[in-house]
Amino acid sequence: MKQAPSYWMLADTEVPLAWDHSKLDSFASYFKHALLFNEKLMLSDAQAVNCMNFRRLLTKNEDFRQVLNKDILSVAVRAPDDAPQGHALTQVRDAFVAEGKQRTQNADEFQANDDLELINSRCEIALYNYTQLRDNYTNGVMRIMNLPHVMGQFGIDDHAYIVELLNQESERNQGLGRIYLQQGLGADLTANGHAETWARHRDLLMKISDAPYITGIPTVMAADPIYSPLHEEAFNLVTGTDATTAATATEVTSVLALQTDLNLSSYQQALAQLQLEDVFYLRSTPEYKDYQKRSKNPVRNEDELREVTEALIVYQRLIDNMIIRRKLGIKLRRAEKVYRHLQSMRKVGQEAGAYSLGLALTGDALTGGALTMANFFVGSVLDKMHERDQRKLDAERHLYAAQLERSQQDEKIGAERRLSERPETVYTSVVASS
Repeated sequence: MKQAPSYWMLADTEVPLAWDHSKLDSFASYFKHALLFNEKLMLSDAQAVNCMNFRRLLTKNEDFRQVLNKDILSVAVRAPDDAPQGHALTQVRDAFVAEGKQRTQNADEFQANDDLELINSRCEIALYNYTQLRDNYTNGVMRIMNLPHVMGQFGIDDHAYIVELLNQESERNQGLGRIYLQQGLGADLTANGHAETWARHRDLLMKISDAPYITGIPTVMAADPIYSPLHEEAFNLVTGTDATTAATATEVTSVLALQTDLNLSSYQQALAQLQLEDVFYLRSTPEYKDYQKRSKNPVRNEDELREVTEALIVYQRLIDNMIIRRKLGIKLRRAEKVYRHLQSMRKVGQEAGAYSLGLALTGDALTGGALTMANFFVGSVLDKMHERDQRKLDAERHLYAAQLERSQQDEKIGAERRLSERPETVYTSVVASS
């Protein structure tokens, strides 16, 4: 079964993290964090072009180019009728230049080709078309308009008249567009003597016009959304969450906090210690795979939440250990690799019903028994070594966290994963443009 990507909306230009040069290091830490907790990320073509901090990292940091891999990063590219294979990112960039939409004053860096060509050639290109987006937008607007709490805000008469105008526009133009809701609808209401209706509901209609637009690509591309509080109201509208109950809409049994006070993977400064090879190593571990398996499904009770939380804690400890190793200049020792391999053998053996550390006894009972005893002895020694090393790493982790707090280098990445029918991740520490 093909894995759904996670649409990373922190690359949107509404979020300073995406374009502010002073936030380049923070952007790198957030991106590593996303890689550590998601199997595959997705950007839109507009984001790939206009997320300047992503492009700066590709240009200045050759190590960062390792993320340009079809198994790691996907780019959603519009495929219009005249270009069924999709426009190249350099063409998307040229269109942005013509429309004055670039998010940087540095024309040279925005109009560079090398980084965009690398993205185009190395990443998965996932195509979508205008009709898909327009149909999704139209359906989204009408679905929101007919939510009981939204209808209640309009009132019966105003709601009926606005819906009538929306239906007429949809029939005329084979669907609705955001420009009509933000401009044309007001003009039609005013021309028909209902200027006061437009004035009364303009703010609500602006929110309704934005919500299906903001959530369009993750919906059309069947991607799990990762977003900031800037986007949260739009997702609540689309899913039918009443703003007055939004705070309690997500039950405790379906929210997984991706950070704790003493967890190093929530510190930007600590994540900066990790190199991409460390991130890829962590993504290859059984702990990562166990967390991914458990966090992809809806959580319906406290027991399931406890299981996925336990998997997360085990995985986060592994991340923290890697951070401390990098900080202290300690490489992963051969003994630890053997220990991890032995742990995997134990798990396989136990799941198969054989408890001889994964080694099935052969017809030669003496040889088989000797192998079992030898591995039991090695396993016992490695258990003690691992326990001793873990105590040292835990102490270093605690000291490093305290150091970050004292030095005020404690900018944290706050995130929570909402384990509903379609998992969503909200980065609560990201702020929008002022």
